[in-house]
Amino acid sequence: FWTELASVDLSGGDATSISSGTITAKKYLWFQLYTQQTVDSNYKITFNSDTGTNYTWRNSNNGGTDFTGTSDTSTTIRSITANLPLFHNMFILNNSAQEKLGISNTVMQNTAGAGTAPQRRETVHKWANTSSQITNITITSGSGNLDSGTFLKVWGSN
Repeated sequence: FWTELASVDLSGGDATSISSGTITAKKYLWFQLYTQQTVDSNYKITFNSDTGTNYTWRNSNNGGTDFTGTSDTSTTIRSITANLPLFHNMFILNNSAQEKLGISNTVMQNTAGAGTAPQRRETVHKWANTSSQITNITITSGSGNLDSGTFLKVWGSN
């Protein structure tokens, strides 16, 4: 069902962002992001280099209270603790004439060892673009760098 559209990693060194580059427009998108970081950060996700106030999101950490962002310049993935990796999966409905809706899950390592459960975040996303499909995904660190070992993979399907 899924066709790989992009596979990018930072094996060459640290960077403030990672991008899929230009990908083929597909009706459904799935991307995975694995980050290693040295500082706590909000990771900003933009589509097609759009930094206008066209993004809205809602998330919950470990089943707790919802947090929302409306009329934002990006949607977000939040790292809770510095020096701990996170793994993120996002699925997106990518119809050209409709707002792009996404749902994602993030797992963060938390304190090392079997005595501490990982942390989780559930997020829903909306990109209020009704004139084109997503053909680029860029993740930018809000503070510090994404470290070597970070990767982004994107798949698509019609």
